[in-house]
Amino acid sequence: MAYSLLQVARAAGRTKSTIHRAIKTGRLSASRTQDGGYSIDPAELARVYPPLHANGQSNGQRDDTQHLGDRSATGIERREIALLREQLADRDETIRDLRARLDSEVDERRRLMALLTGPRTPWWRRWFR
Repeated sequence: MAYSLLQVARAAGRTKSTIHRAIKTGRLSASRTQDGGYSIDPAELARVYPPLHANGQSNGQRDDTQHLGDRSATGIERREIALLREQLADRDETIRDLRARLDSEVDERRRLMALLTGPRTPWWRRWFR
């Protein structure tokens, strides 16, 4: 029994466009049906997209938090989130500081250019001195 594009997308947990792209690039082999759709063999689907377990992990992936209890994994995740937020705050502060420095340099350059060039006189004034 062959699957359609939509059935393969649902079984693999991917979008139809991802499956279609895999067919077009040759990663996933499929044959055309008479109505213009695709017919995909279940073995081919299992070759390219391994079946998902009940917890959402595929065969080739490991879950490093399986041996930890839910409470420990949540604590680790909270620490990681707090660390990431702290890093983001540091980066935001650095960006604000760099923007302020750049703005002050631009203002300084404009002031210096105004001093160097002086007041501009029209070109025709030079003829009538």
